[in-house]
Amino acid sequence: MDTTKARQILDECQRRHRELAMQLKDVGFVWPGSLVSRYLKCGKANCACHKDPAARHGPYLYWSSKVGGKTVSKSVSGTDARLLQQWIANRIELESIIEQMKMVSQDAFEAASLLLHEDETEDSQSKKP
Repeated sequence: MDTTKARQILDECQRRHRELAMQLKDVGFVWPGSLVSRYLKCGKANCACHKDPAARHGPYLYWSSKVGGKTVSKSVSGTDARLLQQWIANRIELESIIEQMKMVSQDAFEAASLLLHEDETEDSQSKKP
């Protein structure tokens, strides 16, 4: 890759990084874990839910995440679940933006490294008598 191409790549990486950084300001609150809905059997042995999976009770909503290295699950209401679902979606978006920033940074590093080595080569050649 020549220095002109490296400069173009670096400029494009800087533009893309600025775009991604602008997206970060709109993310909002973030929350770990995930939400799941479950259909459960009740404690009554003669209830239809024990014979027919389609007759199970629910859905019951649960938030689940790792806390201190252990999986924790907590029952949540529908209202809380809607709020948590948005915050979890925000976290997923945040993680996606950060992952894209890492990829852009890797491309930028390769181009910048080439330019820096090119500058070093020019400097060392200009210092020779």
